[in-house]
Order: sequence, then C-alpha cells, then structure tokens
Amino acid sequence: MGWEYVTEDDLSGSVRDLRIVIVGCGGGGCNSVHRLNSMGLDETVDTIAINTDRPHLSHIKAHKRLLIGQGITNGTGSGGNPDIGKACGINAEPEIAKVLQGADLTFITVGLGGGTGTGLAPIVAEVARRLGSVVIVIATTPFEVELGRPKVALRGLRELRSVSDTILLLDNNRLLDMVSNLPVQQAFMVMDQLISEMVKGIIEVISKPSLINLDFADLKTILGHGGISTVLYAENSDPEALVRDALNNPLLEIDIAGATGALVHITGGDNLTLKRVNKIMERINSYMDDSARVIFGAKVDPEFEGNIRMLAVVTGIAELAEDCDRLDIVEDIGEVVNKYST
Repeated sequence: MGWEYVTEDDLSGSVRDLRIVIVGCGGGGCNSVHRLNSMGLDETVDTIAINTDRPHLSHIKAHKRLLIGQGITNGTGSGGNPDIGKACGINAEPEIAKVLQGADLTFITVGLGGGTGTGLAPIVAEVARRLGSVVIVIATTPFEVELGRPKVALRGLRELRSVSDTILLLDNNRLLDMVSNLPVQQAFMVMDQLISEMVKGIIEVISKPSLINLDFADLKTILGHGGISTVLYAENSDPEALVRDALNNPLLEIDIAGATGALVHITGGDNLTLKRVNKIMERINSYMDDSARVIFGAKVDPEFEGNIRMLAVVTGIAELAEDCDRLDIVEDIGEVVNKYST
C-alpha cells in the first residue's frame, strides 16, 4: 500500500546511536587527534591514535591508542618510509578492525609526506570501509621546504583515493601566509581548530534534530556524488556576507564552480526567516552544476540570535576532479596542491 501504520510506542522507541570515530594515523594525524581532544569533542565520539613511534604515542591524548609494528620498528617509528608504515598497518589489520568495529562514520586525520601516516592511512580507510563505515579523510600536505616529502604525499594521496568516500585536503603552506609569526604550536592549532569545526559541524548536522532535518543517509547520498570534497564554514549576520566568507576562507580557498553535490545546514536565531535561508541557498546553488543534487537543512537555536552559521559539504568539484585525474602522471605534487588544497 506504500505506507505503514506506526504507533506512539514505535515512535518513542530507541534508535541505535551512530558510532563515530576519529582516527589519527602517524605523527601528524595523532597530533591532530591530541589537539582535538584538548579542544573538546562530543562525548559520543571515539578518538583513536595509531602510530609506530612508542615515545610519541605515549604523549597523545585519545580514547584509544594503538602501537603497531613493534616487530618491525621496535617502537621507534618508520623512519619516513611509507613502505614500513604500510607493512605495519597490514600486520595490525586485526587490531585495527577491532577498534573500528561498528563504526558508521570514520574520520581519518593524517599528515601526508611522512612514513607511518602515509603508509598506514590507506590501510585504516580500507579496513573501515570493509566494515561498512563511511570514510572521510582529512589530510594535510607538506610544507614546500620539506624536500622529498611532497612526492611521498602524492603516493599516499593516490592510494587514499580508491579506499575513501571523500578526501578533504588542507595545505600547511597556507599557514605561512596566515600565521607565520605565531609560535609553531599555536600555528598548528589554527589548522586543528578548522579540522575540529569541520568534524564537530558534520557530526552535529547528522545527529541532532533540526527544523528541516538532515541525517546520515543524506550525507551518504551527497558523498556519492564525488570523491573530492571541501567543507565550507562561516558565521555572519548577513546572508550574502555569510556565503562570501565561507568561500573566501584562506585555509579553504577553492573554486566550487560546477560542483555536483552539496549538503548545506543553516543555523540561526528566532529571527532566521525563510527569505534569508532562501537567499543563502540561491547563492550556493549559483555555483553548482545544473544537474547537481543539493540537500539543505535549517535549525533555530536561541544562541545564534542575530547571527547565522552555515556548514556545507560540497562534492564533485570540477577543478579538483581535473587535477585528481592527472595525479598518476604528475611527478611533483607542488603544482597540484596549490589548487588541490581545500
């Protein structure tokens, strides 16, 4: 008949909460997880740090820490060799599968260009997907002065493409333009703050009820529209300025023209009108491909009185897709990463 009668008891029954995990791979990825924990995350999110370096891992704050490859590295790290990082990951697949069991959504943070993270992250992504999880990789690319590491990063990027649902790339070189005079720890916290806002925003969008609701299925639908994505995030009281700020974030600067999918969530106070929501969506839609799939949600929150927040996951970005298709013949990631850093 196309419909089903649902009782009040059915509606009030419990639904299994999504299991969301954030996995840090290697030194850079574990550092991000450590700082994310220090900034505070939703208590329902599990953080996992995986490394081959025992001393480094011992100082990382995470819900679970997994030292891998002891028989290969003796706990001293991979020495910048991704082959060693990959071998350690393969040997530890049963342990990795155990900590990822039951995950619905897996975020993987990794600093590409090193040994453990570059070799390990594709293994973790592959295991997570095999277990049925949606996999979002948030990867940072090396500084230009780190000679040799860009080619290693390119290798890791190639492998991650085939085993993740989407990749969000962040270019460390942009920190030099923005916060070059800050102490190193504070400078990297700027990047991790952005990662934190991305992760927390996506989790909030799919897990908390809204006036116009978005759910995990919506996220999966949009991620199915393209393997290369970006996240737009901004707060402003003016709809036009809100979209402009999101598109001009110096750490996320990218041309989204021709994108094929977007999941957009808008939060505002009691004064959030339908006209304002429509204006924001019209601005976003003006950049999208004519056949794009766009899903949006809206929420009223008294804490945002007089202000509007927008978070959008945009996929199938034409500019990035063109570069992604060229990765197999590009020898130097430097020319790609300037455009490819989202």
